[in-house]
Amino acid sequence: MSRRGAIGVVTALVLAFAWTAQAEARKTYFTGVEGNYALDPGQWFGDGANLVAFRRACDADEDISDPRLKGLGSWTYAVDAVAGKFWGWGRIVPDQGGGEWTGYFTGTMSAGTTLHMTLTGSGDYDGLVARLTYTDGPQPHTLAIAGYIVEAKGGPGDRPLKLSLCRTERLEMLNCVELDPTYWPPEPFIPWRPATIVRATIVSEIGQATHAGRITNEGFGLMDPVTGVMTGTGTAKAANGDEIYWVHVATFDENGVAQNVVHFCGGTGRFEAVTGWFEGHITQDPEPTEDPGVMGYRYTGEGTITY
Repeated sequence: MSRRGAIGVVTALVLAFAWTAQAEARKTYFTGVEGNYALDPGQWFGDGANLVAFRRACDADEDISDPRLKGLGSWTYAVDAVAGKFWGWGRIVPDQGGGEWTGYFTGTMSAGTTLHMTLTGSGDYDGLVARLTYTDGPQPHTLAIAGYIVEAKGGPGDRPLKLSLCRTERLEMLNCVELDPTYWPPEPFIPWRPATIVRATIVSEIGQATHAGRITNEGFGLMDPVTGVMTGTGTAKAANGDEIYWVHVATFDENGVAQNVVHFCGGTGRFEAVTGWFEGHITQDPEPTEDPGVMGYRYTGEGTITY
């Protein structure tokens, strides 16, 4: 057998074992309702064609049938209202026990609200993973919750992740003004408060990743004009068609060098309850294409994937 053939067999066995472990993991299902919101609207910006928000935050009661998740939820997120997407980070602190759940989420609001979230437990809940899906609730201003906890025995495990990808990306400068969120839709403050937002949209991306094989990727990011942090969301598709949802956060130091971290927050198939992260590093400086607004570059990433 050739060396390449041997590697292929080993890879297949590893993936088969991972799939079996996930399939055999015991899941405890739950339902619930989220409500009683206390909302900080964050800061909104628009230019007539775009309407985005950063640092929106809310606390809510997570009335979930499994007492390990019933408690206070706290969420911080960004919104692209025109695209109908929102994404962010949050946690649930249960009413009982000595621990909490933390993780990232992605959501859509074009035709009703749908939110996918995967949280990892700590303290009394260490080793557990909770997969939650939120949809429009039974009463106004509520969301229905359904999901499951992957129990520790036979559950997901941390696995090293490496990837290498080639991306083309469109950069746009949005000349916006800050908006007053006490109105809906938000109205410009008078006098106007100008703000420039950078939007980065993946035109195409393809590469290789351990545990996923040949992958393609789509998504976008927006730079907060107040903090300088770029955050975004998207979906990576594995070789077999399974999807991984992700949230990206890039912070910049005083020299303008970015720390790029991508966080996983669920998906489909064997990645339905995936968590983890990787830090990306550009290995080829961005170069313009025939379109001056589109740049091409290569990058690698290393981190951990849990599924």
